[in-house]
Amino acid sequence: MFSHRTLSFLVLAVFMVEECSALTTDISSLINRIDNYGVLTDEQKAKVLNLSPDQNGKVRLHKDCKAINRFEATPSGIYVIQPSGSYPFVVYCDMDTKGGGWVVLQRVSKNSATPFGRGWKTYKHTFGNMENDHWLGNEYVHLITKKGHYEVKFVIESSLGKIEVDYVSFNVEDETNKYKLRLGPPIGTSELHDYLTNFDKNGTSDNMMFSARDEDNDRDERNCAEVVGGGWWFNQCSNVYFNDHQIRWRGVCDDCQSATILIRPTFENCK
Repeated sequence: MFSHRTLSFLVLAVFMVEECSALTTDISSLINRIDNYGVLTDEQKAKVLNLSPDQNGKVRLHKDCKAINRFEATPSGIYVIQPSGSYPFVVYCDMDTKGGGWVVLQRVSKNSATPFGRGWKTYKHTFGNMENDHWLGNEYVHLITKKGHYEVKFVIESSLGKIEVDYVSFNVEDETNKYKLRLGPPIGTSELHDYLTNFDKNGTSDNMMFSARDEDNDRDERNCAEVVGGGWWFNQCSNVYFNDHQIRWRGVCDDCQSATILIRPTFENCK
């Protein structure tokens, strides 16, 4: 007979195996189920890094980029992921920055060829060049973050160099709640550049609903998404915003060269 303690360990072990196991699926049916596959060019479709089937025609899909590189080194690039309770979709995984395992939510550069002055429905899904400037899509960000605890890194580059601003937690609510942003406190020296949770006359982006040019959810008298030319979790029309007209992070640069948003699970688990 197993002791109560032994049974507890066995149950935990089974749970962890189930939670940490990748989803195995048939490649022949997978392609048609990848929700944002159409955003890729034909060349990019050929470069997706985890669509090589095994001898049985099966591929393994993980929940996020950190799960992909948990057990072996993998290169940065385009991957298919499938968060718990979700459908599969493509993301760009940054496997190089600070240990890797990051999902790229947005990448934008000054004078970008990708316009960011889009409407609500466009911001819901992926647009742009997955290997360059793009927006992953609010719905996909929600699906990734709703099942676990994620940290976020904002990488802002100016003519003076690069600044990283990190927050303990990052979550985006569902469309019913207008993809409201939930941020934890800044990490370490990031507090010096915190203009997302640190309240001032312009308010904070934390706990704000997303706004687009045709969906004004900010607290300004104006439609901030129209004023600055791109969607964001606006409170007032200043402090922080990333779009093709202007990339701004107050206190760092008002006309930044580029910006990237990265998220990954905080803990080494598979939730």
